[in-house]
Amino acid sequence: METFPVYSITNGIVASNGKFWYDCAFDGSNWKSINLFEFQRDVQPKVIEKIAQRSRGFLRELFLKGCRNVTDDAIKRFTQLCRLIEYLNLSGCQNLTNDTCEYLGQNCPQLITLLIESCSKIDNTGMESLSRCSNLAVLDVSWCGIGDRGLTAIARGCKNLQRFRAVGCRDITSRGVERLARRCHGLLLLNLNYCGQGITDEALVHLATGCTELRVLALSHCAITDIGLRAIAGTLSPTAAASILGPGESAGLQNGSALVLRVPSHASSNGHASRSASEENEAGAAVASGDDADQERSGRGSALRRQSSLTVPTPPSPPAPLAPVGCLHLTTLEIARCSAVTDIGLTAIARACNKLEKLDLEDCGLVTDTTLAKLAVHCPHLNNLILSHCDQITDEGIARLAEGLCGPDQLQELAMDNCPLLTDTALEHLGSNCRRLQRLDLYDCQQITKQGIFNLESQYPHLQVHAYFAPGTPPTSALERRRRYCRCCRII
Repeated sequence: METFPVYSITNGIVASNGKFWYDCAFDGSNWKSINLFEFQRDVQPKVIEKIAQRSRGFLRELFLKGCRNVTDDAIKRFTQLCRLIEYLNLSGCQNLTNDTCEYLGQNCPQLITLLIESCSKIDNTGMESLSRCSNLAVLDVSWCGIGDRGLTAIARGCKNLQRFRAVGCRDITSRGVERLARRCHGLLLLNLNYCGQGITDEALVHLATGCTELRVLALSHCAITDIGLRAIAGTLSPTAAASILGPGESAGLQNGSALVLRVPSHASSNGHASRSASEENEAGAAVASGDDADQERSGRGSALRRQSSLTVPTPPSPPAPLAPVGCLHLTTLEIARCSAVTDIGLTAIARACNKLEKLDLEDCGLVTDTTLAKLAVHCPHLNNLILSHCDQITDEGIARLAEGLCGPDQLQELAMDNCPLLTDTALEHLGSNCRRLQRLDLYDCQQITKQGIFNLESQYPHLQVHAYFAPGTPPTSALERRRRYCRCCRII
């Protein structure tokens, strides 16, 4: 019966008007997905328990985003009855703790998607419990107390992870990303925005080696440089990778896994020598027996064995240095406020990642028109570009972008606010080429005028231009000067 594949509270109220409708509406077999987001303030723990009692094994999706009254006990009862749940959204349920993760790990082996954003009481211990959900493919732990230990647990137990968001988890460092890259080779989305300065180029080298299928990578406000971007682009040399990871670690990695080498031991060499000596004695006995044919064959065998016994085992050749393959399928790259990034790293990205659709370069002050020229030539699918606070961008760079491969048919959103060198000429280039442009941010571009914006809007009525012009300061002569008096004097 497909009448109620997605059930709402409103249908439940209507259901009370007729017995047949009531029986159908409250039949748990008709409940597949329940969304309580619109009633988040009214949802109490008892509501969750009643839902679990009615739906039991039929429920697959439950949306509880923002339901702050939900407690660990309610989730415990829910997981005991709805063991086949696949999608669970608990974002903003601030009363939940690590106990919720414990119940999910014990009772919900089919869980595929779990969203626990802003559940600040959940930390690494909770991740260790969740690692038992081996089918987990989508996990959002943004603004939780997660660190490297939690990432290690998730990587160990959830090898099928495809989408992982940990925005604002400042205890995560490159070491945790390494654990993730070594085991979760099918990762498609990784969002570590605002995780802080613990995310460095080392993390990007590991991702470029173990997570080559990445589509979305977000590392805003992290300590990455051009070296890390070159690793993502697959142009970083093995020597440079070794200098970042250290020679021991880079030599022990190959395609994201440990490389095991067999080294001959001293004991095995002695054993080989003793076996050769015994075989020589047997050959000597054969010579004494007077059998010429056997003597000849044994003599040749003894000579060969004597030669092999004197041969020193050659040491194994050292493994080849680590060579990052790169994440060449990237469609989204967010590196806002990564102030050390320059045109060198972005040029490598533009040349290698030609499927790029969104690029966030906000507050990357070292970026110049060179980057825009490379994007125009190598990235035909680019439709969203953020250049806010890129102080060195000029009209020439915007012209190259607008006339490039992405400008006429792809570019839809462009943010170039707080770019002091831009003038109305940049708007003219956009108006002449970017016919699919839908949004343009121009806040605090001092040299762009209202007339320039008006001309652009007249060409594209559907275009949304976001701009702000501070009110002008009135001239000094227009200000009426008045004499000031001391209050005491006025009273007198």
